[in-house]
Amino acid sequence: MSTTRNTDAIKVGVAGIGAIGRAVCRVLLSETGIDGYVLHRVSDVKSVPDVPVPNVDFETLAKECDLIAECLPAAQVPPLADAAFAHGRDLILISSAALLLYPEILEKQKGSGSRIYVPSGALAGLDGVKAMREMGIERALIASIKPPKGFEGAPYIIEQNIDLGAIKDKTLIFSGNALDASKAFPANVNVAATLSLAGIGPQDTQVEVWADPAAKGNTHEIKVSTRFSTLNARIENMPDPANPKSSVLAAQSIVAMLRDMSRAVVIG
Repeated sequence: MSTTRNTDAIKVGVAGIGAIGRAVCRVLLSETGIDGYVLHRVSDVKSVPDVPVPNVDFETLAKECDLIAECLPAAQVPPLADAAFAHGRDLILISSAALLLYPEILEKQKGSGSRIYVPSGALAGLDGVKAMREMGIERALIASIKPPKGFEGAPYIIEQNIDLGAIKDKTLIFSGNALDASKAFPANVNVAATLSLAGIGPQDTQVEVWADPAAKGNTHEIKVSTRFSTLNARIENMPDPANPKSSVLAAQSIVAMLRDMSRAVVIG
């Protein structure tokens, strides 16, 4: 298994080797790989002996790689972004909630020469949302439904002292805007943050969070409307076995973005 197919390939660094980051590394290291890209470095606080490239700190990652794919908890994104911007590196950012929670990231990005790419994550329909934004979106709502265990450890669950084990039926546990949802469930509602960034912003994007013991996976339903169009999209994702707070699709959205960045013809 080689990581050096092409000396002219763009050197990718992956920050965070959990369920999402490991899946991205697996594709980059596969025999087919991603044309024009090579896994060059990773950065994780834990040892990752099964990933055959050096494990370095954020500063070294940004210095030695051309492009960085972020797969971290939202709280770890600001120092990674600082390193990326200091070296003028572009950043693929899956933890979109970090852009709402830490607005200084976007302030620091200005003038850095770096670009931030936000993949679709576990959502569908963002191409339509972006087109509808040009017409003027009047309403945007996302409802996320997950098994109760998918919300374990969320700040809102702890603050409200919600007993997830006591939930026996589908229950609305949160309703608010995308900014408040990102604070309440930073590991669960990147989808809401992404929808708000693609559409009418975090203050005006409404979010519902549901816990459903009967749910077999993570479901996201969005409804976006303009004067001329209404978009309804629903996607059902199996939770990642390595991280029930996330969906397998999230990692693949990073892979899809990398493939698009290497193509001469891009759809959507």
